[in-house]
Amino acid sequence: MSSDNNPGHPDHHPHAGRGILMALLATISYAVVDTLSKYQAREYPVGMIVWARYAVPLVLLLAVFLPRRGTAMLRTAFPAVQLARGILLTGGTIFIVFAYRVMPIAEAQAISFIHPVLLTVLAVIFLKEKVSRLGWTAVLLGFSGVLIIVRPGGGLFTPAAVLPLGLALCFSSYQIFTRLVAGKEDSLNSLFCVLFVGTVAMSAALPLSWIDPTPKGLFFFALIGITSGMGHFSTIKALEFAPASLLAPFAYIQLLWVSILGVLVFGDFPDSVTLVGMAVVVAGGLLVAASRRRKVKGIVA
Repeated sequence: MSSDNNPGHPDHHPHAGRGILMALLATISYAVVDTLSKYQAREYPVGMIVWARYAVPLVLLLAVFLPRRGTAMLRTAFPAVQLARGILLTGGTIFIVFAYRVMPIAEAQAISFIHPVLLTVLAVIFLKEKVSRLGWTAVLLGFSGVLIIVRPGGGLFTPAAVLPLGLALCFSSYQIFTRLVAGKEDSLNSLFCVLFVGTVAMSAALPLSWIDPTPKGLFFFALIGITSGMGHFSTIKALEFAPASLLAPFAYIQLLWVSILGVLVFGDFPDSVTLVGMAVVVAGGLLVAASRRRKVKGIVA
């Protein structure tokens, strides 16, 4: 089929540039959230940090969109799926914030970015999807990159390395459930459900980990929530302007931001072996994105 009739062709996405800009804003927002989360984790319990990452964006979401959308925004036709999505994403956030307490931020993020590779494997197992040779090559690259980063026998080969892998597993499973409602439920409804589940779950656990925050602590908790909300909002807008297959590779720029912030804020500079491992993980993720785009183009054609 010619490009003129191909919906995946850039000509059919006249606002793709805006989508890419919003995707880049999302990566910056999430990198700032992660840096602030690691900073706060030095003084405050993980439960308080995770609560802020869900409760504050939920309040912002309702304040901005509820007057326009009304109570229809609060409903879902897939309560079980949305509950599972919320639990998985909240669990993943708990894993990664715990990881930030004991690992350099760039290394933790790099290991967690194996999630597109895990998603490929889970899609084969649970969705019976077919994976090309390119896709399986991506899987091998991704796992090889993680092994290079943690390098068995090296300094990062500790039980703590399981924590970002926990996020990767939770997030890839979350994406499996997201596929079940994609195109069937409005993205704002889905975001509300995820934030609501996370807020309720962490609010229930909050008394168990509460420490009276200082004014500075309150400021950073608010900043965590606001920046997290910006990340969620930017992601939604990016997907309104451009398809996920086009935006997927830009997510890896978040690794650049967290590496820079890790050096500036914590003095954590990844060594040469870790940088090689990060590059291999990114290569695996980009191959996953490339194989999906090839598959989509084949279906369209």
